Amino acid sequence: MEVTESTPILRALRFVANKSTGEVRAHVSKDRLEKDPTDTALRLFEEYGMARTTDRNAVLVYLNRATRKFSIIADEGIHRAVGQKYWDGLAANFREDLQSTHFENAMALLIFSVGTTLVKKFPLEKQR
Repeated sequence: MEVTESTPILRALRFVANKSTGEVRAHVSKDRLEKDPTDTALRLFEEYGMARTTDRNAVLVYLNRATRKFSIIADEGIHRAVGQKYWDGLAANFREDLQSTHFENAMALLIFSVGTTLVKKFPLEKQR
């Protein structure tokens, strides 16, 4: 019997990868000295080459576990499709989930939410 390790975050990422042309990445840090999670997330978004998706529909979820600060970076295609109000609501929900559950479950919920939106706006079938 083959044993595969699967976490809630990995399951959420696989959901997006299997159903949408969008790209979602999650990055978790423990750097207690980090000053601004958005600066770090923007740097990572660039380093990972996430602006290179065809539809500009990549999303990076960045969380600093030590400080519980986070940033959600979305490329222009997905941002244009959903608007700022969507991201504000998503951030508010994530903030609450971080207070009420384990960070891994909170991130998985966030990724599933983003993934569901990406599936609606950028379904995988569109590219076939």
